[in-house]
Amino acid sequence: MKYFSHLYHMTHIENLSSIMKHGLLAHGNPYQAKDISDHEVNGRRSRMEPIYGRRIHEYVPFYFNPKNAMLYRRKALQDSIVILVFGRELIDVDGAIFTDGNASSMNTRFSNNTDRLDQLDWACLRDWSWCNHQDGKRTRMAEVLVPHRVGMERLQKIICNSYATYIELLNLNLEDIQIEIDGNFYF
Repeated sequence: MKYFSHLYHMTHIENLSSIMKHGLLAHGNPYQAKDISDHEVNGRRSRMEPIYGRRIHEYVPFYFNPKNAMLYRRKALQDSIVILVFGRELIDVDGAIFTDGNASSMNTRFSNNTDRLDQLDWACLRDWSWCNHQDGKRTRMAEVLVPHRVGMERLQKIICNSYATYIELLNLNLEDIQIEIDGNFYF
């Protein structure tokens, strides 16, 4: 059963030039211009995940639904945050894992067996709000974690929240990349 069609990565628009040049890299890479992560949460991402024994920071994170608590915490920056859209096949990259909630949470389970995707709370992941679900805030942040780097040849499109950001994206000369304004992905 196909549960999702896309995976999403959020970043600050100031990071796009280096991302287009070097690809999406795991946290703490030297090319990151603007960090939008929550430093308290990020501190917990230095722990090891239970499947391959890598630090969570060694992965590039993607969400099943980008309209989640991370974006909500950064809603003052929404017009500077762009959402990079990738196809579902990233979950099949060698060494990729997925979680049933925010990877930094101690209650989150990890898997590399896509047969277990049915165990995710898809009702929460698809609902307009996580507030209607038990443990919804954690659950809504379920992730796919891809080790080390994701090349931009896999990028399908970029979503932004405002016309001003759209113009900024056009001025970056991103070649043949589809760019959309879609406020439904933002708060």
